[in-house]
Amino acid sequence: MGGKRKRSANKAGTVNGQPSQKRPKPDEAATNGSESKSLDLDKSPFAEENTGENRRREARIYELLGSLDNDERLAAADALVTGLLAGSEPALKRHLEKRLFRGLGSSRNASRLGFSLVITEILRQLFGSPGLAETNFSGLTFDTVLNVLVDATKVGGNGPGQEERDYFFGRLFGLQCFVEAKILFADGTRWPKVLDLLLEMAHKKVWIRSHCGWVIVECLPQMGQERAGAALQGFSDIGLGKTAEGVGIWLRARSCYPKIKLPPKPWVDPLSAAALPEVARVLKENVANDTGEDAAVPKLKQSNWTAQLHFVWDLILETLLESNAADKKRTKEQVKLFWTTVIDDALFSKNASDGQKFRGFMIFQKFLQGLASADKSLVKELFTRNLMKCLINQAAKEDRYLHRAAFKTLQSIEKAVEAHPELLIPILKELIGKFGLYDFDQRTASKTIEGLLQWVTPANSKKVLKLLREPVLNLKDTPDDAEKLRQSYADYVFKMTIQAKVSTADPDDADSKSALEIGIKELTSCAYSLQEEFTPALSEKTRDIFRNRLASAFSKVTKQHDNTGYLCDAVRSVKPTAVAMSDEIEAERKGALKAMTKLLKSPNKSGDSSGNLSSGLALLYATTLLQLYNGAPDALDILQDLESCSEKTKSKEAGASELLVDILFALLSRQSPMLRQISEQVFEAFAPQISAEALQLLAEPLLAEENSRGHQALFENNDEDAEMADAAESDSGSDNGDSDEDEISEIGSDVEFVTLNGADVTSDGDVEEGKDGSDEDKDDDEKEEPEDAALAALDDALAKVLNSHRLDKDQDAQPSDDDSDMTDSEMMALDEKLVDVFKHQIKNTKRKNEKKDAKETVVLFKHRVLDLLDIYVKQEASNVLAFSLLLPLMELVRTTTAKPLANKAMNILASFSKASKKTRGKETQVDTEAQINLLMNIHKEASKDMSHAFGKAASTASLLVASNLWAADQENVDRINAVYAQTFADCQKGKAKIQGAFFSDWVNWGMGHANNNNTGE
Repeated sequence: MGGKRKRSANKAGTVNGQPSQKRPKPDEAATNGSESKSLDLDKSPFAEENTGENRRREARIYELLGSLDNDERLAAADALVTGLLAGSEPALKRHLEKRLFRGLGSSRNASRLGFSLVITEILRQLFGSPGLAETNFSGLTFDTVLNVLVDATKVGGNGPGQEERDYFFGRLFGLQCFVEAKILFADGTRWPKVLDLLLEMAHKKVWIRSHCGWVIVECLPQMGQERAGAALQGFSDIGLGKTAEGVGIWLRARSCYPKIKLPPKPWVDPLSAAALPEVARVLKENVANDTGEDAAVPKLKQSNWTAQLHFVWDLILETLLESNAADKKRTKEQVKLFWTTVIDDALFSKNASDGQKFRGFMIFQKFLQGLASADKSLVKELFTRNLMKCLINQAAKEDRYLHRAAFKTLQSIEKAVEAHPELLIPILKELIGKFGLYDFDQRTASKTIEGLLQWVTPANSKKVLKLLREPVLNLKDTPDDAEKLRQSYADYVFKMTIQAKVSTADPDDADSKSALEIGIKELTSCAYSLQEEFTPALSEKTRDIFRNRLASAFSKVTKQHDNTGYLCDAVRSVKPTAVAMSDEIEAERKGALKAMTKLLKSPNKSGDSSGNLSSGLALLYATTLLQLYNGAPDALDILQDLESCSEKTKSKEAGASELLVDILFALLSRQSPMLRQISEQVFEAFAPQISAEALQLLAEPLLAEENSRGHQALFENNDEDAEMADAAESDSGSDNGDSDEDEISEIGSDVEFVTLNGADVTSDGDVEEGKDGSDEDKDDDEKEEPEDAALAALDDALAKVLNSHRLDKDQDAQPSDDDSDMTDSEMMALDEKLVDVFKHQIKNTKRKNEKKDAKETVVLFKHRVLDLLDIYVKQEASNVLAFSLLLPLMELVRTTTAKPLANKAMNILASFSKASKKTRGKETQVDTEAQINLLMNIHKEASKDMSHAFGKAASTASLLVASNLWAADQENVDRINAVYAQTFADCQKGKAKIQGAFFSDWVNWGMGHANNNNTGE
């Protein structure tokens, strides 16, 4: 990106514009940290000559001085400074010349940090307040030490590039030590010498210019107003005034010394309206490509773009925030002008490079964070035209060059709102407003708006909904986009609804409503009511989208029982003016609303929880009313059943739970996550009231065949309709003169068809079944033929009609001597025969698809029933009625052809066993005879299949009953063992076949109880 960076550039990294060192690795730091605990460094004065023991001592100290561990560096620096300042001048000079200043050029570990620490302290002691240079080290003057630094960091003739960079950064760190020692301005001759060295490096090497500029910025508060003015003048004289470093130095000087006399060129105030166009050219870092007075200065080279911002942007932000504290109105205009001129029209202009746009994204992230913490009203000024256009384009596709930068920018927006939720409305307004796009998430392939909507609070929920709603109200100028934009609106309201935070506001406060409450009502209203505010009006397609989102929202929020009231209130408040209803349906609707209202009030009167029977029935009413609005054919019947169920529940009359099961079956038969979730929640509330008859009714679908016969038994209960369907089917095979398109036309008796399953078809359309296939129902149990077999059957049928064969069957083909051409009548007859062949193929394919769909529907319905049974056995494990589910579950495991279904049934048995273990005790009351009979029936069922899965399910069910009998009375163990012994004897005699694990589990169960009794448990 913008040229390959050299690896050594990482060593020139900065933190806030300051040179930084390589970060220590965790493992290295940990190792060195453990060693630092045993450090015992000699702090005695260093000798003038580096020989023998002195050399080993110095080597150890300097090794630790470059360590990645901070404690080791500090310990070594302390020993080194103490020993050098307590020693002689020759020894100190030797260390400065041979070790310390040279060590600044080393990139090993943290050498520069450690050496800089020692040099800074020595310089402070020599030329600072102690003044050791005048007392103990008179030969080490300031000029002498500075010359030592220059000589030690002088670049050789033809050294490699990396060596050159190390020397330059060594000199930079050395000059930084002079600055941090705060000794440069005690004497008027010191600072100009250091400044000259800094300007020389900045002028010579562009990659170190920003670091030199930062050192000057750090010096400004120390030097005083007069020297600051001189420094700025010198910086301007060498042609570096119109650089990013120059802008930063000018801003810091104005901040430190408001009354400073600045040079007239290049500018007095870089952020003034007059200077901003020139500042934009400078900060864009392509001055040589622009037409200005600096275009003729080829020596001002620009560095390649990096992932690190220049320190000037921190100073600009700091200056703007300082100005905002004094005059907010003026600062707002200044920020707007600066951002538009310097950022939007420069870094995001049409001709801007990828590197400049990348830098623009980083600046946006920095300013967003800074302004959000200081003055949130300024944040909206950052979302300008060109920036938003670039952000949307780069985020749209992963193959875009700046996609990752754009994605990170979007993440920074979400983090800003997370840290400052009050930014939600202004930022949301900018993203979907003037320079943004309403369908922002879809166009950027992100979830930015969705992520922002999770921070909607009761205090701002109405404002957010209004903000989302207004752009899609009047779309008469763009009718083609209405569907798309309103679909986005439905998505936004849905996301806001399901991500709503728990409301802690006063429910009577009209200005503070939960996002869940207003979101559900808005979805319901747009789905079923005429909205006159929308132009053009909401189409049926759009309403279907709102209905789908409403169903999804119902499914999500019903998982929390506290949300039942919101859902029912939304259904009560909506006026279904967009739904055509007859008088009868309208009367039923009003009656259902009244009943639902009464049910919602009853928990408040009784003080029960919101998940009780009344709330469950109210939720069923709300769900069924939505199904009525959607045009569900059996919605009226369900409402009538609900009315009967409510009356029976209120009067505690028998039959309420059976009616409830029928209602739940009607809802579960539709493949809707909403209906599934609501059915489970309502069933959970009713589980304690479920009767034995209702439980038997609930288990019946598990025994249904997984084919079209089972589908008809479950979903086609009208016998008259079934008879009519049978009559129509029988009529379709008769010869009535006018054949339907799907029927087989009558052709010559010499033509014989072969169906896709291999059966012959005669000329009258009847299938000649084989010995094993006389019953049509058996076809439902057969597995589908492979695709190659179906194609082979089609080939055979075509071969009989065309009197031909496939190329790979030349040897089996009968020779034909008839080479004459076919007549027109023969060709017409052949054409009719071909049409019949393909019609028959289509009919058989359709029939197979219907069988497949029927099987999938039955299996899915069984899954939904098992979900209800899972709830029941976990909640009512101590209820004796739950044991009546064991045999149906076992039979399902044995008979089903769907492995996931069998696994779910086995998991329910395991859950039942675990829940029963927690609830059973000595006070458990059971009907011993009934339980023994159940145990015998389980053993009888276990002998019907030898599969391992079924054997495991049978063992679980059997031991569950045995454990229940044992818990009620341990004397029942004799009868339990007798049943197992009889089953085992039947296996030995060959009367039954059961997996051996069935009996080993029994033995382990018995030994476990024996051990517990022996240990006194």
